[in-house]
Order: sequence, then C-alpha cells, then structure tokens
Amino acid sequence: MPNPEKSYALAACGITLLAAGLIFLPGWIGMDGMNGGYALSFVSLWIAISAAVITLFFWRRAAALDRLLQGQQVLAHWTYSPAEWQAYAGAELNEQIRENWALWLLMAGMCLFLGVFFWILDREAGLFVLAVMVGLTLVLAAAAFGMPRLRRRRRDGRTGEAWIGPRGVFFDGVFTPFDSWLSELQKVDWQPASGNRIACLRFHMIYLTRTAIQAQILRVPVPFGRIEEARAILESFEPQSRQPAKRREV
Repeated sequence: MPNPEKSYALAACGITLLAAGLIFLPGWIGMDGMNGGYALSFVSLWIAISAAVITLFFWRRAAALDRLLQGQQVLAHWTYSPAEWQAYAGAELNEQIRENWALWLLMAGMCLFLGVFFWILDREAGLFVLAVMVGLTLVLAAAAFGMPRLRRRRRDGRTGEAWIGPRGVFFDGVFTPFDSWLSELQKVDWQPASGNRIACLRFHMIYLTRTAIQAQILRVPVPFGRIEEARAILESFEPQSRQPAKRREV
C-alpha cells in the first residue's frame, strides 16, 4: 500500500532545498542587493523556513501512516465489495450535498444581503458590489455541489479500503491522524444502517485553520459481517480509553 504522505513530504523537502539555494543565488551570480538581491534572498529564506516546517509536518504523518500500514496497533483492516462501496459512495454523496446545501444557503444569503445593501446605498458602485456577490454565490455553489460529485467519480474508480488504528484512520486514500498539530479526535459514534446506507463508524474531528476551528465528520462504512468488530472498535474509543492516547502526539 503506497504512503501518499511520503510524496507530500518529499515534495516539500524539494521546495526547501530549492529555496535554500535561492537564498545564496544573488551572491553567486553577482546580483546587486539593492536591485532585487536582498528581496530574493529574504523571500527565499521565508519560503525555505515554511517548507521545512511543512516537510516535518508531513514526515511525521508519513511515519505514523507507515506504522499503521505495517500492522502496528491496527484495530481493523476492512475491504469492501463493489456493492458495499457503491452503496456507501451514493449515500455519502447525498449526505454531503445535504450538509453543504444548508451552509450554502447561509453564505449565499449573507452575500446577497450585503450586495443589495450596498446597491441601495449607491446605485452605481453598489451595482458592481452586487454583481461580485452574485458571482461569489455561484462560485460557492460550484464548490458546495460540484466537489461531492467529483469525489463520487473518484470513488467509482477505486476499491474501498480502510485501516483503523487507535491514533488514526487511513480511508479512501486519505490519512486522518487523531492527534496532530492541527487536528484532534473529539468522539466516535455509531450511525446505523438506513435505506441504502450501510452502517458507519463516525469519527468527529476538529481542525485548526487560520481563521477558526472547523468540525468535520469522517464516516467509515462497516462491511457486511463486521458489525461486532466495529462495535468493539467503538468501545475502544470511549473517553476513558482515548485519554492516554491524547497525551501523545502524531
């Protein structure tokens, strides 16, 4: 099983080395510092430091994913039949669109309210603001309803697989660590089967972004015949079981 986090770490490492070389490029080629040499060195230094931090971030994730894929502390390794995977992909598409619909209505309402407000204050300049806000609502609609469909198309071309460990989940080609610099697992609960949706384990995550803390739910479907195994995993993530793991860092 390939480790995608290693690819990200190697790419960031390459950028770090390239930016580090550009720091000294003005001196090597005799570029005058006042004619862009100092600026190039300063920007390169900032990029090199940022890329080095990103390299460390992904390298730690890659090491954690390697341990999971090598079978260390694996709670479950599930593969899905084509029928199970298609049922999950279809139900997940509907769930994501339903969640995004409410968020898009809120954002679109705010954008249109501001656009109409400025248009009332100034019919000429406000008309430009209103046009920008209408365009922004269309962009948000494309992201909210287009991205889930792109994920569905990507899932149609792969076989579903999940690796679940006490410190992270590798599912659908994406690694989700439970306790890293920017994310933390809040709780794990059970979503029963209903209609065409198969039962799922739901991992409630929070992520630290530049502007706020965002919540997200990772739904991992439970294959046929693995219900008891899934319930045992759910019990292992009870607060008293997760408390020691929260003191460790991925």
